[in-house]
Amino acid sequence: MDGKKILDYLAGFVLAALMSFSLVYPLTTTLGFPYSSFRILGLVIFILFIYSVLFANRNVSRISVPLAIISMAAGIVFLAVKKDLAYIIQPFQWFTKYIYDEAILPDNYYPLFITVILALSLTLLVFIFTMKKFNFIIILSSGTAIFVSQWILNFFVPSAYISFYTFVISILAYYLVHIYRKKSLENSNNDFASPSKFILGIAPICVVIVFLANSIPVRSKPIEWKWLDNKINSFYNQLGFGTLGKGSAGFDSDYFSFYSTAGFGNDSNLGGNITPNDIKIMEVTTDRSIYLRGRACNLYTGNSWLNSQPDNIPLDGTNKMSFDILEMKTGLPLLVNKLNPENNTYKLSDTDGIIPNIISKHNVKVKYENVRTKSLFVPLKSENFIFPSKVADAVLINQDGILTSNKFLKKDFTYSFESYSLNTVSEDFKNLLRQSMRGLYSVELNRLTDEIYEHLYSEYLKDLLDEAERIYNSDLFILNRYSVQFPIKNIIRNTPDNITLSDLLYEYLVNVFIDEFNLDRVFEREDLERYFQMIINELNNSEDIKKLAQLRSLSSNSVYIYNTYLNIPSELPQRVKDLAVSITANETNNFDRAKAIEKYLSANYGYTLTPGDTPPDRDFVDYFLFEQKEGYCVYFASAMVILARSIGLPARYVEGFVLPVRSKDGVYEVTNKQAHAWPEIYFEGFGWVSFEPTPVYQQNSFYSSGSFRPNMSGMLPQTNGTGLQNQNNDEGNKPDMAPQPVQNQNPFINILLITAGILAGLVSFVLIIVGINKIRKKHWLKSILNMSPKEAVIKLYETYLNHLLYQYMPVRPAETPLEYAKRLDDYGYFAPRKFTDVASIFVKARYSQNEVTEADRASALEFYKPIVLKTRSSMGRLKYFFLAHILGKI
Repeated sequence: MDGKKILDYLAGFVLAALMSFSLVYPLTTTLGFPYSSFRILGLVIFILFIYSVLFANRNVSRISVPLAIISMAAGIVFLAVKKDLAYIIQPFQWFTKYIYDEAILPDNYYPLFITVILALSLTLLVFIFTMKKFNFIIILSSGTAIFVSQWILNFFVPSAYISFYTFVISILAYYLVHIYRKKSLENSNNDFASPSKFILGIAPICVVIVFLANSIPVRSKPIEWKWLDNKINSFYNQLGFGTLGKGSAGFDSDYFSFYSTAGFGNDSNLGGNITPNDIKIMEVTTDRSIYLRGRACNLYTGNSWLNSQPDNIPLDGTNKMSFDILEMKTGLPLLVNKLNPENNTYKLSDTDGIIPNIISKHNVKVKYENVRTKSLFVPLKSENFIFPSKVADAVLINQDGILTSNKFLKKDFTYSFESYSLNTVSEDFKNLLRQSMRGLYSVELNRLTDEIYEHLYSEYLKDLLDEAERIYNSDLFILNRYSVQFPIKNIIRNTPDNITLSDLLYEYLVNVFIDEFNLDRVFEREDLERYFQMIINELNNSEDIKKLAQLRSLSSNSVYIYNTYLNIPSELPQRVKDLAVSITANETNNFDRAKAIEKYLSANYGYTLTPGDTPPDRDFVDYFLFEQKEGYCVYFASAMVILARSIGLPARYVEGFVLPVRSKDGVYEVTNKQAHAWPEIYFEGFGWVSFEPTPVYQQNSFYSSGSFRPNMSGMLPQTNGTGLQNQNNDEGNKPDMAPQPVQNQNPFINILLITAGILAGLVSFVLIIVGINKIRKKHWLKSILNMSPKEAVIKLYETYLNHLLYQYMPVRPAETPLEYAKRLDDYGYFAPRKFTDVASIFVKARYSQNEVTEADRASALEFYKPIVLKTRSSMGRLKYFFLAHILGKI
C-alpha cells in the first residue's frame, strides 16, 4: 500500500473513531456507567483497529472473519462444557433488570461487558459505512436517532455534550466528504485533492462552525413582549375566537403546570419573575381549605422538573390514589402498635379504618370557570369520584396519582369526590408519623410469616412429622422437622400472589411428605393429597393470608418509591447535601427530619415574586439556597425536595392550586394567584404527606388546626392488636440509607435501550441480507466459470440486459441484439468499450453453429464490472445498494 492510500485510510480511521465515540458515549452516560470519555474513545479506537485487521482486504477477510467466528463459537462451547456460560448470560440478565430499575449498578464486570457489546455493534456500523461502503445517510440517521430520542425522552446527560459536539463536527465532515465523493464519481478525471488532504482541510472549518454556533449568546427564556401579547390576546378573546370564550383570559393549556397559568413564564427553566393575575379559574365547594394537585414530578435536572413516568391508566380499579389510601389504612395499625402496643390512646374507626381525631373525610365539588385543559385537580388521598357520564370513561391516572382526561374540559365542567384531611398540627399525628421507618413492612411481613407458619406447624405439620419420625426412628427426620420450616416460610413470605402460593405450597408438601418421607406407605396417597388441599384451602381463607398479600404489595410499592424518588443529579453541589445533613443532625426520625427542613427554609429565606433569573450555568436549588436566598413557592418546594432526598427521604415536587383562606358560604373562588407548588414526602406505613416550606403559606388553613373538622360517625373502639416482635428501635432512629447520585436515570430508560436495540437489530438484519446477497453474487460468478462457454455467454448477456433495463435503456420492440448494441455504441454509452463485441458473441452462442470458445467467455465476462459501475452511477449509490445488496435484483 503506497503512502497516499495509507494517509487516506488513516483519515477515514480518525473520522470513524470520532463518530463511533459520539454514538457510544451518550448511551453509556445515560446508563450511568462509570467510564470516562477517554476510556470510551480508547475502546472504540481499539475495536476499529481490530476491524481494520479483520477486513483489511478480501483475501484477509476470507480467513480472518471465519476464524474469528470459529474462535468465538469455540469459546462459548468451552464455557458451556466448563459450566461457566453464566459469565456471558449473567450480564444480560442483570442488564434486563437494570433497565427496568430492578437492579443497581454493580461493582463487577457487568457494565464493562455491556459497554463492549454496545461499542462493538455501533463501531461496526460506523466502520462499514465509513471505511468500506461510505454512506452519509445511514451515519446521519443513526446519530440523529440516538440524540433525538435522548432529548425527547429526557435521557440526555449534560456530561455527554462532548459526544454531541463531536457528532456535529464529525457529521459536517461526513457531509462534505459525501459531496466530495459524489463530485468525484461524476467526473473521473477531476483534479480534486486526495481524500486525506480533503478531510484535513475541512476539519478546521467544521470546528470553527460549531464553535461559532455554540458561542453566540442565548437567553434561557423566550423573547417576551408582554404588552403586545396582552393586546393580541385581549382582542382575540373579545372577538369570541379564544378557546376560553368571549372576554376570558384564564388558564388554557393541554396539561397544567405552574408556569402555564396566565401571567407566568415557562417550564423549560425554573424561576424568574412572575406576574400572576386574579382571573377566576374554578369554584370549589367544601368545608376546609385544601391543596389541589395538578402536576407531580420525580426527575430534577438542575434547572427544571420533569415527569419520567408519563404512563396513564384508567381511573377504575386499583391505582396509585387508591393504593395511597390503602397504605394509610393498612399502615396505621402498624404505627399504632409500634408507638402504643396496648392501643389505649388511638382508636380506629370500624367504618373507615382511620383515627377520627387526626384523619377526617370530607366532600369536595369542583366547577371549572375560565379553564380549558385536560387536567383534573384533586388533593392527596381522594376517592369515590363522580364525573359527568361523557367524561367518566376518559379519566386517567398516572404513577403520581395525577388525574387527567383524554378530552378537553371547559367552563362549567363539574365533578365531585371525597377526600381525607390530615390534622397535621396534632401531636398525635406527629407521634404516629415519627414511628415510620424504612423496612417497616419487611419487619411486619417477617412477623406475620412466623405466625402463619407456627399455626400450620402446630395444627397440621407436627403430626405428619411425628409419624415420619416414629416410622423410621431416625435422627435424620429430627433434622428434617426443622428443615421444612425455611422453605415453607420462604414460599409464604415471598410468593407474589395467593394463587401461586397455593400451587407452590401444595407442590412442596407433596414432594416432602410423599416423595421424600414416603408417608404414602402409611396413608393412602389420595388421603394425603386431600389433606394437603384442606390445609391450602384453610390458609387461603384466613385473614392473615389476605393481610400478607396487602403487606407484600405495600412492601413492593415502598421499594419502587425508594428507587424512584431519591434520585438527585450527580452534578448537584456537595454543599447542598452537607446543608441537609447539618439541618437534620439532631433529629432521630424521618418525620422530624422533614419538619426540620421545612422550618429551616421558611425561617431563613425570603418570599418575593421578582427574584430574577437563575444563571444558566448554575443549579437552581444551589443558587437559591446559597446566593439568591429569596423566591416564591417553586424555589421553596424544589429546595425541600432535594434536601429531603439528600438525607434519604423519598420526595416529589407537586404543582396545583391552594384554596384561599376564606370562602363565601363554603364556596372557594380560585384564581391564577392561587397557583402554588409544594413538596410531598413518603412515610412507610402511612404514604405521602404534603409539607409547606413557603413562608407566606405557613399560616394557610392547611396547617391550621381550626380547619380540621373530624367526622365522628362510626367511631367505635377497636380491640388491641399484637405488637411487633423483634423490633429494633435503634434501627428506626437511624437515618435511612442516603441516596446515591445518579445521572438522570429514570424508569423509562428502557425505551431508549429498546430503540437502540431495534436500531441495532435492523442494522444487523441489513448486514445479514447484504452478506447473503454478496455470497449469492460470488456463487453466481463462480457458476459462470463452471458452465460451458456457450451457456455462460447467454447467461451473462441476459444479466447485462437486466442491468440496462434498470438504467432505462431497454431493448426496443423488434430490435435485434446487434441493432440494440449498435444503438448503444452510437450513443457512446459504454465508451471507450463497445457493447457490440458482447452482442456478437451472444449471437454466435445463441444462433450460430460455431463453437463458443473460452476466449469468448472471457471477453463477455470482462464487460461485467463496467456495466455494474454504469448501473451504480446512473441509478445512484443508495438506490443501487438497495436493489443490488438488499433486494438482490441486480
